[in-house]
Amino acid sequence: MASLRDLVPVGDFGRAGLPGMFSLAAPDRIREVLTGAGFTGVAVRQVEAYGEWGHGAAGAAEFVLGTGPGRHLMEQAAEPTRAQSRRTLTDHPRGGGRHRTAAEHVVAGHGRPADAAWR
Repeated sequence: MASLRDLVPVGDFGRAGLPGMFSLAAPDRIREVLTGAGFTGVAVRQVEAYGEWGHGAAGAAEFVLGTGPGRHLMEQAAEPTRAQSRRTLTDHPRGGGRHRTAAEHVVAGHGRPADAAWR
């Protein structure tokens, strides 16, 4: 997505701890939100894996631009900009379909007894 900064309003997109889609990418923020909601024993660990993001560079570009954050950015752009964004991602040196993905694995308990939720 960083390679699209000159084309679409990426801004601080993807930086952990910022408002919006990635606001829960920072472990301390996750703990703060879940503890505030009454969860206990909050444990956060980052996990990484490789995944297929489409078949080849064109498929990966379509995946990135067609889901969540990419779709949001493309909805704000005119067609020539959307086309240039696809070309930029397709021509990117790491444009193949296999990419490393990171996510937070979160485990937490809730402070109230399990049967209280069913009353």
